[in-house]
Amino acid sequence: VGMPRAVVVTKLDHARAAIELLAARALLSRWPAVHYVENTLMNALFGLAFWEQIFEVVPGAFHNPFQSVPADMYDSAFRSRRRASLDQRMAQLRAYDNLAPILVDAYQRYQGYECHWTRWRHVSTALVEACASIIPAGHLLAIWERMLFDPGENRRGFPDLIALGSGSGDYCLIEVKGPGDALQHPTWRMGRKIT
Repeated sequence: VGMPRAVVVTKLDHARAAIELLAARALLSRWPAVHYVENTLMNALFGLAFWEQIFEVVPGAFHNPFQSVPADMYDSAFRSRRRASLDQRMAQLRAYDNLAPILVDAYQRYQGYECHWTRWRHVSTALVEACASIIPAGHLLAIWERMLFDPGENRRGFPDLIALGSGSGDYCLIEVKGPGDALQHPTWRMGRKIT
């Protein structure tokens, strides 16, 4: 009661966004903020959490200084070639109840550098902080663990909208489908994994 309501549209310029925006506006009767994020949010949070590991110097991973991901990023060998550093990073992240300070720090440190995971024009510091403060660390870690299992396949399929409440755990991921629209396999698969 009395909480400000906002539909926040990141700069995703998809022609089909109209149905998602209508759904977001309708959800404002129950949520303080609804963000249209599709795959960009979870990918950005993943990129921020694992920046150092993604850009770790591994033989054959980088052929020029302009690569925005290592050559093996979407290969099954990505995780095995970085197992020690990824396991160490997961252990570090598990020590926190709130990942917002870590992710905001990474955002501020790396903003502007090119990375396929973190599309700067689609996420703001405020969005990163709000989502990382409200989505429990355990939920994010489970999602990231799934993403690390197969980064190529598991970077797709995240819901269109995220509704944020006022406290930890008070959020909802929402997939929107209009008439004639069908749930795609990556979304169906990801939905099964994150619910």
